[in-house]
Amino acid sequence: MLRNVLFKLHWLAGITAGIVLAVVGATGALLSFEGPIIEWLSSDVRQVRPQAQGRLPPAELLERIAQQHPDKPIEALWISSDPLAAPRVTFSSRGGAGRVAGPPGRPRGETRFVDPYTGTLIEGEGFRGQAFFRNVRQLHRWLMLGELGNRDVGRQIVGASTLLLLFFAISGLYLRWPRGRHTLRRWLGLDFSLKGRPFLWALHSVAGTWVLVFYLVMGLTGLYWSYEWYRDGLFALTNAPRPERPGGARPDTQPTVEAHGTRADVSAAWMTFARTTASQGFSSVTITLPRDTDGPVELRYLDAEPAHERAYNTLVVDAASGEIRRHERYADKPAGAKLMASIFPLHSGSFFGLPGIIVFMLASLAMPLFTVTGWTMYLERRRRRARAQARMSPGVPEASGSA
Repeated sequence: MLRNVLFKLHWLAGITAGIVLAVVGATGALLSFEGPIIEWLSSDVRQVRPQAQGRLPPAELLERIAQQHPDKPIEALWISSDPLAAPRVTFSSRGGAGRVAGPPGRPRGETRFVDPYTGTLIEGEGFRGQAFFRNVRQLHRWLMLGELGNRDVGRQIVGASTLLLLFFAISGLYLRWPRGRHTLRRWLGLDFSLKGRPFLWALHSVAGTWVLVFYLVMGLTGLYWSYEWYRDGLFALTNAPRPERPGGARPDTQPTVEAHGTRADVSAAWMTFARTTASQGFSSVTITLPRDTDGPVELRYLDAEPAHERAYNTLVVDAASGEIRRHERYADKPAGAKLMASIFPLHSGSFFGLPGIIVFMLASLAMPLFTVTGWTMYLERRRRRARAQARMSPGVPEASGSA
């Protein structure tokens, strides 16, 4: 009885939510290598040639930028340990054009790449392909392109479909659970000698077994962006602090040119950062400048070999004295805080490195497969039922040559 009910619910939900999940899966796969693709498309702006005189220290680099663009308050400076990577400066969104830069929760505003030897802004588009991936992300999260659609409605539809994805994974495992003796080859292998509907059923069930764990991870983490109650529950369950605004600044505080880009703002902080990371090194650091003359400098950085791309450490330093006010390392966080900092890497597979990204991308690409096979079996089942009813109805001849 339970098996029959679950089967009907499985295919009924599959022919509805399956269409949404096909879109979510295909767009999620496209987003898997967004960063490397944008970096490759804009390599002429994002990369520099090493020069003999050496790179400018961050304080001097910021000072030269501020002198050339006094009308653009500087909010942050990103620096990589890669000698070929050009630094990038973020101007305050209140003082310039609006371009979202960096990961969620970090500085937002106009972002430009900088010559680290002269302090001049590099001409050219450093975010080629970003508009395309922005549309893909909007489809992935809200089923909308640009302003075409309602974000809240789309979020609810994607969230409900994600819940059903978890149901598909669990119910599909139950429906396929072997009764009697089944070899591992039959459980995980596909019999290519099958034809028609039996082959589609085998393809649907075998592929579903292979990707089941990945879909559970994607679904459980994807709900973080769909439902506030789910997000609040995760923070409460893990006892993890919620992310703060960059630098702990008030959102209504207007940055000034004088408070951004002067040598005194970051020289002491940078010396403290250099001493702090001397032993383990770093791969990249974002220096968020204070919004007032008495505020601290925040340096958010990744270790030389970070656990993943969101394994950030935060160093807050007094701008005048260089004294450390706060230093939070990802490695020292409790397990719950590490989990909450790893939601996106777990969702995308990057938590497991390049192999994880590839596997999760392939699993995402498989979502349209389940929609197509599920719909094909459903339509075939309807045709078989219609033919059976036609044979049972007196006086109704069966159509010749029917499939």
